[in-house]
Amino acid sequence: MAICRTKQHCQRRRQCLFITLCIALLIITGCYLTKPKADIGFLYQPLNRDKSITTQKWKTLLVDVRQQRINSLVIQWSQYGEEKFGGTKGWLAKRLEAWFAQGGTVWFGLYSDPAYFKRIHTLSLSQQEEYLSHYFINIEKTYMHWKPWLTLHSASIQGFYFPLELSDYDFPTLQQRQQLTELLAKQVHNYNKPLMVSLYLSATIDESSIVQWVDQLTDAGIKVIVQDGHGTQALSEKVRQQYLSLLPSQSGIIREIFKQSSAMPFVAQRLIYSHYQQVMQQKVNRDTYYFSLRYAPFSQSVLKLAD
Repeated sequence: MAICRTKQHCQRRRQCLFITLCIALLIITGCYLTKPKADIGFLYQPLNRDKSITTQKWKTLLVDVRQQRINSLVIQWSQYGEEKFGGTKGWLAKRLEAWFAQGGTVWFGLYSDPAYFKRIHTLSLSQQEEYLSHYFINIEKTYMHWKPWLTLHSASIQGFYFPLELSDYDFPTLQQRQQLTELLAKQVHNYNKPLMVSLYLSATIDESSIVQWVDQLTDAGIKVIVQDGHGTQALSEKVRQQYLSLLPSQSGIIREIFKQSSAMPFVAQRLIYSHYQQVMQQKVNRDTYYFSLRYAPFSQSVLKLAD
């Protein structure tokens, strides 16, 4: 009897161990399956020189894009100053519809002010508030103009990109950053999808302040994507990596696939193909966007760098 009881006890222990291992495996598998997949995309700046691209060339370019494991495009703007790129029935809209037909999604950029960099750089809180408030009104006007088209293609629209290239250079004080965050937080309620902004680093403020700023913007409901500075080379490699290594995990990254040769006017070249491959093969552990589609080597016969 003692031997039987011992065997039964061992059998129950094995059963319990087996059940425990199964539960652990289910938990691990569940975590893996529910882990959100990183969004991988190209930024695309529509320019009038692209209007002449044939439909067939554009579709061929999109096939190449999909082959790069790309699932989304960030359209930097749908209106630049007075230029609307044909509006909801124009060439830009048709290009995006072709992308949707291939299963791609879009972060849809709205109004961009050509004078933004001149107007935004001031230490006056009141001047920045006045300018940004006016800017956001124009952004919303562009949104309303496109709203019927956006509603029609809602399933393919991830959110809206505000064409603000934020920087610690233009918002060096805590008061300026807090004011901007509060203004952007109010904008969240005017749109039916998430909002995205980009940020570039000038090392004007320290790393902890950048992290705090990104956290504040994120908490306000804004998705932040940060330029890695590899192409502009405005910061030393050591300083650049110090900032990037501390970025919150919820922020995205913009990988620069160009090499800048002039700041004013801005002039840059495509990377040589081997360097481009190195960038594209880097491990992706957060939402990652490549700047830009125009600099991708496979786009050189379609998207011109200059008129």
